[in-house]
Amino acid sequence: MKIVGDSVACRGCRVCELACSLHHKGYFAPEAASIKVYRDNQNGEVRLSIDSTCDVCRGKHQPLCVKYCAYGALRKVG
Repeated sequence: MKIVGDSVACRGCRVCELACSLHHKGYFAPEAASIKVYRDNQNGEVRLSIDSTCDVCRGKHQPLCVKYCAYGALRKVG
């Protein structure tokens, strides 16, 4: 299983980074997140990157990044 992102639906709020870091560290530390959101403020373009440390929130019913994405830009597949 893995997480896939829709860069068109993403608004760049970065809540997924906070949720991911909470899963990994137990506190908010976006630099520790497996998912990164890059937003170009010049043109509004958003890019999502999910690295190999993503464990799809093992032990949780639903990945936290997917659960808390208000825009439906993330989903679990596989």
